[in-house]
Amino acid sequence: MNYRPLFHLSPPSGRLNDPNGIFLDGDTLHVYYQHDPCFPHAKKQTGWGHAIASLSAAQPWRHYPDALYPIREYDAHGCYSGGAVVDGEDVWLFYTGNLKRDGVRIPSQNRVRAVEPSGPAGGFYEHDPANPLINGPAEGFTGHYRDPQITRDDAGWRMVLGAQAEDETGHVVLYRSTDLAHWSFEGALTFDTSQAEPGLSPDLVPGGYMWECPNLVTLRDRATGEDKDVLVICPQGLEPVLADGSTHYASSDQCGYLVGRLDGTVFHVERGFSELDYGHQFYAPQLVEKDGEAIMLGWMGLPAQDDTPTVKEGWVHTLTLPRRVWLEDGWLRQAPVWELPESDSVATLQAGEGTYALVDDSGAEAFRVTYGGGELCLACGGDERVVPCPAGSLDLIADGCAVEVFAGDGRIAGASAVFGASGARWKGWEAR
Repeated sequence: MNYRPLFHLSPPSGRLNDPNGIFLDGDTLHVYYQHDPCFPHAKKQTGWGHAIASLSAAQPWRHYPDALYPIREYDAHGCYSGGAVVDGEDVWLFYTGNLKRDGVRIPSQNRVRAVEPSGPAGGFYEHDPANPLINGPAEGFTGHYRDPQITRDDAGWRMVLGAQAEDETGHVVLYRSTDLAHWSFEGALTFDTSQAEPGLSPDLVPGGYMWECPNLVTLRDRATGEDKDVLVICPQGLEPVLADGSTHYASSDQCGYLVGRLDGTVFHVERGFSELDYGHQFYAPQLVEKDGEAIMLGWMGLPAQDDTPTVKEGWVHTLTLPRRVWLEDGWLRQAPVWELPESDSVATLQAGEGTYALVDDSGAEAFRVTYGGGELCLACGGDERVVPCPAGSLDLIADGCAVEVFAGDGRIAGASAVFGASGARWKGWEAR
């Protein structure tokens, strides 16, 4: 069996999860990611892997040695997720250090200077001697306090963190800085929904017991020319909802976005919560702004879903393809950055409404897409996901075990890990 994709980032060995520290150096896309190189043969030791690729054309990823290892007192139990900041000639990586003492989680926010990350060695990494820059959670929050993502606005630098309050509800908290070294706590974001239009999900703002991996970016709406703040969050613990024949919150680990305007710590919601991806495996995305749009990658996996056939090959999970993400009429749209060349493990199709099956070399159907009548249905192994979707283009991509669907001119996306009976050797997409 061989399930490894050619163009979706997978780890050389071990376990991959959240994408981290995405940044652009000209046309070169740097992606760091959560990496347990010894999975499943040793205890969890999460650090950061590092790989690069060009945005201009599809090519296999170039892997560098891991960038971060959990070897310091403040990150002894893991270098958890975070982001990258390019400030002039400097590239800084920010991450959450995980430390557990007597069963108590002690999170800290730390930074590392990446020296020559585009060089032949993949960079050298210098931890700030002032670490931890933020030691422990703010008052009223638990040890679930992580995943720093940093962007610039007119007031300086802003950091958002995923957090859990002591009443076990999910939040995003905001810090500010003028120098990337000293951070002041501004508070938890609150949400004004008085002028909000609904998104695709049942809630204007979701609940959940923890919000992970927040992203706060400013994108220019193609339809209006206005700049809007887009807040991406990953709420955990939502109950599945079936409404109007559509599937919402199918997993307890969700990911979605809100559109509006941040003023202080108040997020004025203009478009309520919509899930970012309706496939079977998608979580913890990271976005980097580019020319009024964004480049995004997500994790094609979910917490506690490590038992896949690829474990026998010595690795588990992939990231999505890099996606272009833009705002149009208050909605996010997505499209793959690359057009993939066909091979025995890569099958693509550009189509319209209809029913299409991904068939492997044994003749078995591994995945099915049904598009029409204002709906998109994604079916894998008896698990069907249905979402409203207007008529438009349909792009189907299978690359090894990684399958991605883009429907309705980019209005709906779906990522799923698919394991054919004969490995990931695809006969192709067939109309049904």
